[in-house]
Amino acid sequence: MESVTHYPAKQEKAPTILVFGGNPQRRAEVVSLLKTASDLNIYAALSESSGLETLDQLVDLDLVLIGGRYDQDQRNRIREKLAQRFPLAYISEPGFDYPYSNERILTDVQSKVKHKIY
Repeated sequence: MESVTHYPAKQEKAPTILVFGGNPQRRAEVVSLLKTASDLNIYAALSESSGLETLDQLVDLDLVLIGGRYDQDQRNRIREKLAQRFPLAYISEPGFDYPYSNERILTDVQSKVKHKIY
């Protein structure tokens, strides 16, 4: 399985999200949840290194979602890189910022990128 997968949005100006996941099945579930509810341009990584590499290559980014398998050092490195490249992008951390559930993930992501959802 590829370490980063791109799920393009239908709308050209849809919000761009980078998901840092650790489990391929759960990553697929979260991506499916987000794609079903909103038109989003989603990049989904399975490791910190592949996600950071993708972050370096992106031209636009509205939100990073950091999955529950990432430890505090990894989260700090992701936040630092995000602040350098996309200081206005939002961060969503299920299990840290709010209770971990599909409903809460969807609500948090949509509330943070609502200004760009068409």
